[in-house]
Amino acid sequence: MTELQILQKLISIDSQVTKSNKEIVDFIVSLFPREICKVTPLKKGDLDLFNLEIKFKGEKSTKPIVFSGHTDTVPTSSKWTRNPFDPEVVDGNVFGLGTSDMKAGVACMIKLALSLVGNKQKQDVVFLFDADEEGAGTGGKNFIENVMIDPGSAKVIICEPSSGILQIGQKGALEFKVTFFGKALHSSITSFDKNLQFNAIHKTLQGLKALEEYEKKLELKKDKLFKSPTQAICMIEGGTAANVIPDECSFTINRRLIPSEMLETVIEETTSILKKVDPEVKVEVFFSGAPNKLDEESELFQQSKFICEEVFGEAITSVTSGWTQAGLFNKWGDALIWGPGKLEMCHQADEFCPVEDLEKMTECYSKLVELNN
Repeated sequence: MTELQILQKLISIDSQVTKSNKEIVDFIVSLFPREICKVTPLKKGDLDLFNLEIKFKGEKSTKPIVFSGHTDTVPTSSKWTRNPFDPEVVDGNVFGLGTSDMKAGVACMIKLALSLVGNKQKQDVVFLFDADEEGAGTGGKNFIENVMIDPGSAKVIICEPSSGILQIGQKGALEFKVTFFGKALHSSITSFDKNLQFNAIHKTLQGLKALEEYEKKLELKKDKLFKSPTQAICMIEGGTAANVIPDECSFTINRRLIPSEMLETVIEETTSILKKVDPEVKVEVFFSGAPNKLDEESELFQQSKFICEEVFGEAITSVTSGWTQAGLFNKWGDALIWGPGKLEMCHQADEFCPVEDLEKMTECYSKLVELNN
């Protein structure tokens, strides 16, 4: 099977994050000797999910190479003008849900892994296909807890879309849910003082003003590569009727961190700001993902740069404000985001990936394995 044929099969399998990824994992497993495949059942509420690890055992396990890809996609939308599960090749691009994010990367991983079957390796080569990356990160968290790789020993390739560009860094990400509480009263008997004391929406407004001042200070933090950290209020909900003082109001914060910031510190700062408004405020962290920055003096970067110049004719580097599992799997060692597909196509209707990216990225991955073999 070519990379394109593999990708077309992957697209035809509905693996939206709201559904089980069993069918896509079963397909991948069917291509390999069963003894090198480890399938781990997972639960997310009532949803049955599955992680897949394919491991080629080397003579040594001291410097493993890890390729990471997620099997789920974002949900489809009514804005699609094509069947998202019927892959079409038009003008050198393959269209379908998850083509760029990131079934193209998964297809290249599969093609590379197939080429390694029956061959001896000097170092372990590990392929991780995880579930729920587009959701709560259930699969990635399970891998980090259960895949036995010595911290700092590995070279990790996150096969997310980068158009072959070497993405050496990413911002970290935090998602908070903030809830202010009050006391329900008939709106006819309120006053300014009572609103401050009992109206959950008024308390929320004070909290948002405090966060606005904090956001202005974030603009003053500058990073040469990543610019400034950011904060966004993305959802808000409160109140039950037009004439009832609300006893509860909540909103979400999406916070992006530059590498010099620590997750724990940002959580403490944000919580402290909100508790000054109301000590009873509830602050919940729903997602926490660390930044990533690859040292350009590292062996992984130098090897990948050399390969990129050979395959693409040039090696372009960049950083991304989005979050990938580089911020999770960098616990195992140096992590690079490097894959086929267009980043700007992620989560878009009529998503596509250039067909030429597929063979080129498989070649890059193969050369990386060869350099370490």
